Amino acid sequence: MENPAILAGNTAAMRREFQCKANGKFMLTGEYMVLRGAETLALPLKLGQQLLIVPNEGEAIYWESFEPAGKWFVTALRNQSLAVLAGTDESKSNRLREILLHIRKQNPGFLADGGYWVRTDLDFNPQFGMGSSSTLLAALCKAAGVNPYPVLRETFGGSGYDLACAFASGPLVFAIQNDSPLVRPVALSVHVTQHILFVYSGNKMVSAGEVRKFSGIQIADSEVQRFTEITREAVLCQNYTDFARLMREHEDRLALILERPVLQQIFPDFKGTLKSMGAWGGDFFMAVCEDTDEAKSYFEKKGFPTVFRYDEIVLA
Repeated sequence: MENPAILAGNTAAMRREFQCKANGKFMLTGEYMVLRGAETLALPLKLGQQLLIVPNEGEAIYWESFEPAGKWFVTALRNQSLAVLAGTDESKSNRLREILLHIRKQNPGFLADGGYWVRTDLDFNPQFGMGSSSTLLAALCKAAGVNPYPVLRETFGGSGYDLACAFASGPLVFAIQNDSPLVRPVALSVHVTQHILFVYSGNKMVSAGEVRKFSGIQIADSEVQRFTEITREAVLCQNYTDFARLMREHEDRLALILERPVLQQIFPDFKGTLKSMGAWGGDFFMAVCEDTDEAKSYFEKKGFPTVFRYDEIVLA
């Protein structure tokens, strides 16, 4: 199967098949604070979302999306107007149409010159918060050959670190400066990463809603700078005890800002350090400990069976 870089330009190029995979993501440090300019340590994941676009007859875009449990949703759009013709989920159909309309602000001809069959395959449970929306947006923007950051701002919002992770090959530091994304690849010591687990909390948080709540909180510049320093120091750590100390500080500082309890209060008998991730109260949290086998068993006994070791899920 051909795999051109973009589906843009002349008509012949746009009528070719296209496929790519966008990586899921974890934000390890700087959640919320990245919106105030702090640097964040972000991790692209081995799990992601595949996009396949195949030219078809007619004047409609037939869309099928799958997740690990099976078919997720199906829809059909008129190629020129992007009007929704049919679908199993009105909300998802309308959100897809919104993304495509904003992509067409940069590439008006994207998926407009005939019929197409489109399939997406998500590697992870959409409730995991690993980026079901951001991977879709990133993959579609890659197919259209457009800048994904303006599309993100006009649809889902957020910092854009997830777009930086979508096609990265390893950990990175991300920041927003002068309204532009800055991305720096980094490497974490195995002496740190072999002591990290990611545990699914069982809750799904809506990031956009959490961001809106955070927008009204006043935070001193010096506090934002400290979160940047924590990120920089964490990247340089050569042992897990120093890394754990930084994660405890990060958890404590952000808990005060958000007026939320720290995870250690929920698991007081855990032998190690716990840190919330992403939108607090949902999705995954991180455990840093000496014995990951013991820790994995601990969380399973507590009723948290979905636990990943760092090297199982993070691209490096």
